[in-house]
Formats: sequence, C-alpha cells, structure tokens
Amino acid sequence: MPRDIEQLSDALRRAYPEITIEQLRVAHSGGDGDGLWHVNHPRAFTEVQVESSTGDAPFLIESDLAPPILARAVDDAVRIVTERLGLTIQGL
Repeated sequence: MPRDIEQLSDALRRAYPEITIEQLRVAHSGGDGDGLWHVNHPRAFTEVQVESSTGDAPFLIESDLAPPILARAVDDAVRIVTERLGLTIQGL
C-alpha cells in the first residue's frame, strides 16, 4: 500500500498536473530535513512544505502565508495544501 505522501502527491497532481512535489534531498538519511517535501505550482502565492518523518499522516504543513497546521489525514492535507497555494480544487 502506498504511503500517505504518495496518495497526497497523486491527489494534488490529478487536480493540478502542473504541481511539483519534491522531497528534500539530504546527505545523511535520518537527519534534519529527512521527510520534508516542497510543493509548488506556477500560479501559487507561495511554496508549501509538507513534513512527516514516516511519509504518513499526520503531516505538518507550513507556508509563508499562515501558521503551521497539522493535517491528520490525506484528504485534510489535500485541502490545506491547495488553500495555502491559493488554488481551488474542482470536483473534490
């Protein structure tokens, strides 16, 4: 079964094919920054960061436009990331 981060990535890409989701590459696995993904869209107001040490929910979601928030499920994370990017998901 795919990890929640893959489910989140798939849902965001289905809604917005131009979205990019990239995991921060760290020199040593298990260190700071491991489990951090950057989410961008060309029309976005800002970049959004999604953090999870395991790749599964809950996710800590951060951006420059609002305080950090915890998403306890993939559906919540999709909604929060989309809002933070300044986008709206149609049909979800």
